[in-house]
Amino acid sequence: LPVLVGEEVPDFPLPTLSGDTTTLYKLKGERLTLLDLWASWCAPCRRENRDVLVPLWDKYHKAGFQIVGYALDASEGTWKKAITTDGADRWIHTSHLQGDDAPLMEALRLQTIPANLLLDINGKVLAKNLHGVALMKFVEAYFRE
Repeated sequence: LPVLVGEEVPDFPLPTLSGDTTTLYKLKGERLTLLDLWASWCAPCRRENRDVLVPLWDKYHKAGFQIVGYALDASEGTWKKAITTDGADRWIHTSHLQGDDAPLMEALRLQTIPANLLLDINGKVLAKNLHGVALMKFVEAYFRE
């Protein structure tokens, strides 16, 4: 089964856009982290970057909201161009650049994108696969608490 709400995600090693490798737990935000699994070739993912993630980041990052993008891309150039084009260069991006053979997808037991996990400070899954208005409402409610 895929990782479920209430479970902790593994502290998985992730190669970053800058070329370093770090772990998921070192990238988490101070209060809430969105682990966003996407790809440059995924139209719904790209729309979500521009229309949902950029506004959420701009509004809540200073309050402790972090986004960690993980791309199922094989081409570094295409991946980087999509990040810049979407305005998603505000947050952290990671990828093994192995396309559909992405090790993180296997570790989380996920098979399709777009996918996401909302994590608390301890890496526990609070919600998963919320998109659009549902994602915006969840984050807004979380920061009202």
